[in-house]
Amino acid sequence: MKKYILLFSIIFAVTSCDVDETLNIDKKNPTVVPASGLFSNAAINMFDLLNGWHANRLYAQYWAQTTYPETSQYTQSGLRNNIWSAVYRNVLQDLKGAREIITEEGGADSAAQLGIINFMEVFAFSVLVDTYGNVPYSEALDTDNASPVYDDASTIYADLLTRIDAAISSMGSGSGFSAGQDPIYGGDMSQWKKAANALKLRLAMRLADVNTSVAGQKAAEAAAGAIADNADNFGLNYLPDAPNTNPVWVDLVQSGRIDYVGANTFIDVLNDLNDPRRPAFFETRDGIYSGGVYGTANAASSFSAISNLMKKPDLKGNIISAAEVHFLLAEAAARGFNVPGTEADHYHAGIAASIEEWGGSATDVADYLAQESVAYETATGDWKTKIATQKWIAMYNIPYEGWTTWRLLDKPILNVVEGLTYGDIPTRILYPTDEAQLNGTSLNAAISAIGGDLKTVKIFWDVN
Repeated sequence: MKKYILLFSIIFAVTSCDVDETLNIDKKNPTVVPASGLFSNAAINMFDLLNGWHANRLYAQYWAQTTYPETSQYTQSGLRNNIWSAVYRNVLQDLKGAREIITEEGGADSAAQLGIINFMEVFAFSVLVDTYGNVPYSEALDTDNASPVYDDASTIYADLLTRIDAAISSMGSGSGFSAGQDPIYGGDMSQWKKAANALKLRLAMRLADVNTSVAGQKAAEAAAGAIADNADNFGLNYLPDAPNTNPVWVDLVQSGRIDYVGANTFIDVLNDLNDPRRPAFFETRDGIYSGGVYGTANAASSFSAISNLMKKPDLKGNIISAAEVHFLLAEAAARGFNVPGTEADHYHAGIAASIEEWGGSATDVADYLAQESVAYETATGDWKTKIATQKWIAMYNIPYEGWTTWRLLDKPILNVVEGLTYGDIPTRILYPTDEAQLNGTSLNAAISAIGGDLKTVKIFWDVN
């Protein structure tokens, strides 16, 4: 029977004495890691990555930097390695281990548990594809293969959609992980199925411009079963004390640094729309919301700081929300896909879900939607402009989707960094530098296939 053993190496400087090896055995703590522990660790690592990956907040132009503006000027020296290793090593490896243990041990809940793990693997691989393009997939995590091939990104997506269907089906068998083993939904399989359908909807809508028939079919299948309100948001409930705190708190408070202020790109839009979420997002400076100039070194004392709410150590970290689902359905309806409701219905529902997620009231929602600049029927622009702008606002704390909204729909119009051009805004992250030494042949083939290892090369679904 396979076991995942925690290896503890202790080196002794031995002279002329004998060593009693039994002293090295920990008789109080188990040396076998259970599948639930590997699953939980993988899930937490994925949430930590997506909640703490501040380059997304910069690329979506939600935040601006203070002393060191290099990332908002699109340098990627640290990003390219960190994301890759975090997903492959800290997430996918643990999920693989959990899968192998559950498959071997079986049990009444094994099918549902494997469905959850399959869903998490689909999520993790989609992040890799959406970040880099072609990545190791079919041969990834094979410990006997030091040089896995990079699979075509669109081919990976096709398989991810097949796998998410299988995951959803498996979630109907058994009770999954227990409440104490499941840090996200506390063992509620109905919520896991909603999250899986929401991910399926997200993946489907990624394909809207490159494979309309598949996008429409999969969106229609996922629509009715996806997250519909904030009670079912796919998020991790962080705790007030380290080490289980929201990574935003770690960077904004525990670090003792003031590296970020609100960006003028974002705050100017919020001000123009008299947005009720401003107090939840930022503090005022001299009585107004004022954004630092994106892409420059800003004086922290001169612009709106990140809000106290965002700095809470136990702020819930969502990575799929009801607001996102409604905006995806608004887009699907606008494209003529067979989903329930109109684009206006879902657009308004997405705004309402976002305002309420941030503590706003029904009155706040009604007042906001009453503005001609906000209501779907009267807001300026085509459906892409309307939906993308409000989705971008709503994705403030799911910044990866804020950046992706811009990549997919080319809206809203972002600011240009001084000395650069609009075309310099990154549409992907560069491959890790380590891959050149570790898997150079496969890397070079991938670089050739995607058109170069450039920040402005587009992911396959980004065709506009």
